[in-house]
Amino acid sequence: MMSQLQTAARKGVRLSLEGLRYWPYWGAMLLIASMLYKLNWLDGQLNVGGMNHWKWTVNLGAMVLATFWTVWLGRRTRAVVLAVIHLLFSFIIFADLIYFRYFKDFISVPVLMQAGQVGELEDSIWNLIQAKDWILFADVPVGIALAVWTCIRLRRSRDERFAYRPSRRLFGRTFWIRLLLGAALFTSGFYMIAVPVNVQKNGWASGLFVGNWWNIPIYNVTGLFGFHGYDTYRYAKEHWFGSGPTEEQIQEASDWFAERGQLQKQAESEPMFGAYKGKNVLIIQAEAFQQFVIGQSVNGQEITPNLNKLIGQSMYFPNFYHMTSQGRTSDADFLTSCSLHPMPTGSVFIRFADHQFDCLPSILNGQGYDTTVHHAYDGSFWNRTNMYRNMEYAKFYTIKDYTNDEPLGWSLGDKSFFRQTVEQLKERGKTPFYAMAITISSHHPFNLPASATEFDSGPFAGTTFGDYLEAAHYVDAAVGELVQDLKDAGLWDDTILMFYGDHDNSLYDMKTYEQFYGRSLTDLEKDAIVRKVPFFIHFPNDEHAGTNDKAVGQIDTTPTVLQLLGIPAEDYKLMGVSMVSEAQSPVVFRNGGYTDGKTYYVPSNDGIVDNGTCYALPDGNKTDISACKAGAEAAKKELEISDRVVEHDLVPKLRQEEQ
Repeated sequence: MMSQLQTAARKGVRLSLEGLRYWPYWGAMLLIASMLYKLNWLDGQLNVGGMNHWKWTVNLGAMVLATFWTVWLGRRTRAVVLAVIHLLFSFIIFADLIYFRYFKDFISVPVLMQAGQVGELEDSIWNLIQAKDWILFADVPVGIALAVWTCIRLRRSRDERFAYRPSRRLFGRTFWIRLLLGAALFTSGFYMIAVPVNVQKNGWASGLFVGNWWNIPIYNVTGLFGFHGYDTYRYAKEHWFGSGPTEEQIQEASDWFAERGQLQKQAESEPMFGAYKGKNVLIIQAEAFQQFVIGQSVNGQEITPNLNKLIGQSMYFPNFYHMTSQGRTSDADFLTSCSLHPMPTGSVFIRFADHQFDCLPSILNGQGYDTTVHHAYDGSFWNRTNMYRNMEYAKFYTIKDYTNDEPLGWSLGDKSFFRQTVEQLKERGKTPFYAMAITISSHHPFNLPASATEFDSGPFAGTTFGDYLEAAHYVDAAVGELVQDLKDAGLWDDTILMFYGDHDNSLYDMKTYEQFYGRSLTDLEKDAIVRKVPFFIHFPNDEHAGTNDKAVGQIDTTPTVLQLLGIPAEDYKLMGVSMVSEAQSPVVFRNGGYTDGKTYYVPSNDGIVDNGTCYALPDGNKTDISACKAGAEAAKKELEISDRVVEHDLVPKLRQEEQ
């Protein structure tokens, strides 16, 4: 009996070794199975639509296309290539997962152009990695080990020699078998992608691939690797093979701006037009500063005592929304300064810094203003140096212009940053001035020392959310000192101060927010929490203090400044409408959602308008989609026009057509 068991065991080992010997053949099937498992796991982490049968088919087709050509390689070469593909694709899934946790979007070709900034985001990246992510690399060592074993095992084997020096008879047979097998696999993979995509494109996903649309619906049609393939095609078409907009499309853009200009013109007949002509303007763009902290306390301590007081002395907009996309801080800057939408992929600052826009600094230069921008970081980050030169700022103050006497977080602490910025404005001695100051201390992952924040986040202590609350308290203290610095410099009474948050804090666990508020949140509240950032305007002598409930966004900032200073906005290619005007325009989000103060539309992950959710305001109850349908179509058109203008540098051409 024992001898029979030993014989069976030896036979089993021989069979296993024989199986391993053919690893290069069945290894591709294991790789595909592994990738399908990981893509399914990723889909569960993203939670943006679920793995339907179409996505399974497309993912399988993508993996077949990625591996079909390996049948034409020698066995050792094939084993090594499969191991490399395994490692590469696992890393792509991992990179997309981490990127999605921060940006709620996928890595695109334009984003890769910003790869030089990864070093600055190292702390944030490590903070976003979770222990369960190891599963994406758990089988990578196995693939590498099998590739190494195959190379050693076949180093002198007769079969491997035949792969490189076959007889003429064997070459002919092997060649045709491999050629036909590769062609069959390619055809199968192609149809497994083409059929599902075309069925959906001609059905519920109609229009999804027209223009620059939201990436999540595209992912839900194409799968992850299909999305990257389409994104590469889209980029090549835009930059290498595209023919540019037609005359009809240019005329459509011109007509859109003419119509918006009529809405903007209403501001010229209102009392606020020119009411602050010749006054200084200082805009503070606060890093990741969200509205939910305003007026709130933890353990009896106010999170933002200085801002609470200042808001009471200012015109405050509780329904102000950030409108950023993948460009985040740079998108907020672009929206605020140039009144156009950011692109759905990448950053305008990096992709189109050489294009011409009607931005606030260049407009105010022609009105006798001294224009400066201040940011205590490297000028190359987000390609600011080139973009600000194109915006025609008179001076860009970078970290090189500051004394780092308060090293904190990413760079210089906001308290010292504000103090030195006021000193720079005072030293220039030019009035009136327009200045934008961009903070950085409250950048993700918000890990400022307790000695700087001086705030106990109570039940949230030790969490990233708690760190955020502490960082917000520090920024608030810095704003309090800024106000005093402006008063001491004799600038306070002649300066319009605007303050807003640039984007959300990348913390999306709604259970934490419910714990913060001590109650459950509606779906509308969850969406709005992520989008709302504070915005207020402090006028000299505390004039016009109070709450303005108008729905507004970052894109409306430049027209607001122009109205206050008495400069007609319709003379420029701007999409926003002044916040202090009676004229109304919807706030359009990059994903196609919008709000006009009466309705609030949240698009579905498939991009179909009818599948989105419409809320009636101010009660926030869900209502029939028909109430939002026209607004959703108008929002989509606004995004298309903006993308066309930005991408194809149409502002000069539109100006020329008006002459």
